[in-house]
Amino acid sequence: MPENPKLAVVGATLIDGTGRPPLTPVTVIIEADRVAGVGPAATTPVPAGSTVIDGRGRFLTPGLVDMHVHVHTPEKWHPELFLAAGVTTVLDLGGQLDDVVAYRAAVESGARPGPRILFTGPMLEEGELYPGFAGFCRRFAAARTEAEIDALADAGVDGIKLYVTVRADTARRACARAHARGLPVFMHQHATRGAEAALAGVDSVEHVNVFGQLAPAGFWLAEPAKLNPFEYGGWLWRWLGDLDPRSDAVHRLYDGLVAAGTALDPTLVLYAARPAAIGDDVGDTSMDDPERTKLLPRLPAAIGKELVGRWAERRAAARGASEAAKHRMRRAWDNILALVGGFHRAGGMVLAGTDCPNVAIVSGFSLHRELELLVRAGLSPSEAIVAATRRPAERLGKRQVFGTIAPGRAADLLLLDADPCADIRNVRRIDRVIARGVVYEPDALLAGLRAS
Repeated sequence: MPENPKLAVVGATLIDGTGRPPLTPVTVIIEADRVAGVGPAATTPVPAGSTVIDGRGRFLTPGLVDMHVHVHTPEKWHPELFLAAGVTTVLDLGGQLDDVVAYRAAVESGARPGPRILFTGPMLEEGELYPGFAGFCRRFAAARTEAEIDALADAGVDGIKLYVTVRADTARRACARAHARGLPVFMHQHATRGAEAALAGVDSVEHVNVFGQLAPAGFWLAEPAKLNPFEYGGWLWRWLGDLDPRSDAVHRLYDGLVAAGTALDPTLVLYAARPAAIGDDVGDTSMDDPERTKLLPRLPAAIGKELVGRWAERRAAARGASEAAKHRMRRAWDNILALVGGFHRAGGMVLAGTDCPNVAIVSGFSLHRELELLVRAGLSPSEAIVAATRRPAERLGKRQVFGTIAPGRAADLLLLDADPCADIRNVRRIDRVIARGVVYEPDALLAGLRAS
């Protein structure tokens, strides 16, 4: 690991991740990999021998957390991208243990700069595996639910991921065992519908599949593992545009989730790919649209080629869409934003995740647009920052470790050139990233990645 001497960031405006109003100007003292002190710049002394970073006119936030990533295969795993985008912690929600353990070890040993990696191990299925994601899954017999959870807990996972064929009764058993082992449970739903996940004890529902409970008769697909790729990705879009997001049924679903304390990680950037392909405004796509991105020339060649190819596929498909189909898609997208905003206003916990590197989502950088889309859905910029800092730490049972800037917390911080509370898009304006006490410059990280 690079050396991390004593640091002092002096004179910045502090956005500490708690949701409290910003404080200015402050001094933040860092010793080794921890925050040692936070106080007013005028009265907080800088320890002798500290490296001083001038924060005047800048804004200090906690490092960002992406709550839904897949580290993928080695040629697609580029931890430097996360750090360059200010993402200092990621939660991998589906990968084989040998892979994710090796990726974590590479970062922790200093072999590669990257974020803190937390993981669930493979996505658990009790039914037939969906072929497209079988490499990330493990099938288990419902009778061995507790043994399966124990095996993952003993392997050192940070949570459990239940996937689309897990039924409500099995989910309930899995949650009970996971909670007894101190592990949160995350679920991509299908066989378990809507609020059934909350009743089972699931801690976070992934994507907006939770609203599938509201699908009209005839639209529910009973065997998700047998869907073709179009059905798998397009099921929600077939009916969601006709849903009334203000209906009593929607509010009953909100109430069930909120009463159980179940969080929602909507991964809006995943769904935004469809309206983006027909040219709609779905936030700043400058980091994941190859026709606009400044990042493309600095990506490894294989990653850049895949990004261009995936966008070309989506645009080609969109060119054949009828005006009626485009209208239906736009209504569905508006409803997705309305449902996420309504859940938030109902008192629900919203988390920030991207599902990278799926659908041409760029590791790290697409989280910036996720925050922008959360604001479009109805969160304030401050609340969006909390969704990517304090809330993830709370959901993972690690609020004393990271997620806020306070004495004793991990020294994971971003120094920004503009105020993200005034405009959430300013979270892109990163001057420096501090990850576990080590200072990085985004341009240097990207240059090193390209060179390697």
